[in-house]
Amino acid sequence: MLQGHYLLSYFSKFFANPVLAIALMLTGFTSACQKNNPAAKAVSPPALPVKLQKIDASTLIESSVFVGSLEAQQKVTLQPQTQGRIESILVSSGQRVQQGTQIASLSLDQTQANVASSIAAASSAQAALGTAQAQLQQAEAQRTRAAANVQLQQTQFNRNQQLVGEGAIARQELDIARNNLQTANADLQAANKQVAASGAAIRQAQANVRQAQASTAAAQVNLNFKRVVAPITGVVGFFPVKVGDYVNTGQTITTITQNDSLDLNLSVPSNRLNQLRIGLPVELIDPTTQKLIGTTGAINSISPSVSSDQQSILSKARFANSQGRLRDGQYVRARVIWNRQPGILIPTVAISRVAGQSFVFVTENKTVNGKPQQIVHQRLVRLGDIQGSNYQVLSGLKSGETIVTSGILKLREGAPIQPQS
Repeated sequence: MLQGHYLLSYFSKFFANPVLAIALMLTGFTSACQKNNPAAKAVSPPALPVKLQKIDASTLIESSVFVGSLEAQQKVTLQPQTQGRIESILVSSGQRVQQGTQIASLSLDQTQANVASSIAAASSAQAALGTAQAQLQQAEAQRTRAAANVQLQQTQFNRNQQLVGEGAIARQELDIARNNLQTANADLQAANKQVAASGAAIRQAQANVRQAQASTAAAQVNLNFKRVVAPITGVVGFFPVKVGDYVNTGQTITTITQNDSLDLNLSVPSNRLNQLRIGLPVELIDPTTQKLIGTTGAINSISPSVSSDQQSILSKARFANSQGRLRDGQYVRARVIWNRQPGILIPTVAISRVAGQSFVFVTENKTVNGKPQQIVHQRLVRLGDIQGSNYQVLSGLKSGETIVTSGILKLREGAPIQPQS
């Protein structure tokens, strides 16, 4: 009886407020209609704007990154070969000079005077040699005349000797012919001695010339030592000395480095020995931009032994440096490319991680309510190394498919998308 009383009281209040009653009736009617109308129950979500990328065949690169140091192929330290005071410095630090360019000069002091004296002595010795050669010519001419006279006197003596035997002339004529022949022979002997003496004088004069020339060359070398020149083409380093400083033999004046071509020293782990070979491509990487620096080099030298403490193999790769972006002694990141093969690369921004696994969203074209619509499917992929800003795909995708590269955090399996340019 008590429950019936409360129920009667509730309905009395309900029907006493007609506005509330109508509202409740409309709400119940709408709910019933929604339950009986399937179209109202399944409202399609809006298509999400995303960027797409079609998968094309690429080149997969197996590589390793190391840190190495660059070394100039040619680098010299300029040191004077004689002592003296620096009179002038003719170039600036950082300036590029050609081989043979004068870098600095030392005070000449007595050196130039010694050169002049040596040149004068050499000229005098050369003049003495000329005189000796003229005297030899005169002596040889005199010997020729003496030899001719001997022949003449010998003929005259033979004729007179025959005539005396025939009684045609007096014996006194034969004695005179004999005396003339003896005189001619004596003159010939004297001429021979004069030729020999002139020859000895020439040899001495020639020796004097050689000695004077050697002295001149030595003096010239000492003079050249006062000029410090570039033995190679390259860039001038800093000067630890200045004009007016006194330098000794072997003291450093500056350096010249040829950076046109540099060798990269790499310590490659010994477990890569089977892959390490001459000709492997090597790339230099900018640590800030991760872009390549300059041109690609190649391994051109491999040590025959393994470092016992580091278990690594010293290898060298050569790089052209025509633009001068690299420096001797510079440490750089280098990528050794072990292998290249065809494969698939996808942007790193297209990857989503779920429970430690990697997924991408692959597009599919289908028809929804009679209209074409693109949707996405979440697909598991197996990734390899990072190559630039892309991942290498080992499995899960094939060439020709299209993936989503933006807005992947908002996507779900089967979600509709709106491709954006």
